[in-house]
Amino acid sequence: MGEEDALRFLADRFKATQKEVLTGIGDDSAVLELRDKACLVASTDTLVEGVHFRLETQTPRQLGKKAVCVAISDIGAMGAVPRYLLCSLGCRSTDSMEFIEGLSQGVEDGCREFEICLVGGNLSESQTVFINMTALGEVSGDNTVLRSGAAEGDDIYVTGTLGDSALGLKILSGDSGIGGGEGFVSRHLEPTPRLAVGRMVAERGIASSMIDVSDGLFRDLEKLTSEHGLGAEVSLADLPLSPGFLSISGRLSEDAYRLAVSGGEDYELLFTSSAEKRAAAEEVSRLSGIAISKIGSVTGGGKIKFFDEGEEEVFYDTGGFEHFC
Repeated sequence: MGEEDALRFLADRFKATQKEVLTGIGDDSAVLELRDKACLVASTDTLVEGVHFRLETQTPRQLGKKAVCVAISDIGAMGAVPRYLLCSLGCRSTDSMEFIEGLSQGVEDGCREFEICLVGGNLSESQTVFINMTALGEVSGDNTVLRSGAAEGDDIYVTGTLGDSALGLKILSGDSGIGGGEGFVSRHLEPTPRLAVGRMVAERGIASSMIDVSDGLFRDLEKLTSEHGLGAEVSLADLPLSPGFLSISGRLSEDAYRLAVSGGEDYELLFTSSAEKRAAAEEVSRLSGIAISKIGSVTGGGKIKFFDEGEEEVFYDTGGFEHFC
């Protein structure tokens, strides 16, 4: 059983029947209509020791802020504004008060930076440290962007640069002393959710579908296209990769494109849009100061395909991160 199999099972088991549930299990966040098209957007995310982080390479303060960023990134991917957080923390009885204080400082940092409020939660003893964040946000129903709206012929865009977080994790896990890698380690430990860009493309009606890149470009692009039997063609030459990423990945003997395609936790926005709205996407990039790159197009073929500069198809043996595999 893979993660997607488990999610499909749960989505089928818990199909919402209440009319106010506009979007239930299966998207980045649930969308609940409250009144006059005002919607509550709710998402939850968990970071587990040994799966998502190692305490020997991440301070409690960094962990606390990352938990905030990961949770609200899902809210941003719906075009919504995050407002409140609920936090459940599990830690060992041997963990010091200093650990909890550092973690809380990181959560406070995130709340202050993104103007959100922690309003409750739960504390439990656990043999494995975990931190779960439930994020609540708001959006007009007219501006909500789902995963399921892509259409054949749509352009595919991604914000920022890809592969930085995966490279940072490689550096943390191996040669942490490699020169020039500090910024990539920071991208992994302290991601930045693209909240403003998400709101802008939603409010301007640019995105037909959207998701944040948490499990890797391949897997998250598959989530945007597979529901309706669609596929995608992506040009590797158009992937936004920084010069530093290309240099350091080469020194680590990593295939830069493969790392960018399969690496996760960039928390950039991946969205589709009709060709008629290319100028509008470029305008959002200019106004936000965040690069938005067109990397390919949605197809009717049902498969995700990557092509090199010579337009030859390139095959990769991995599709990104998946639990239970």
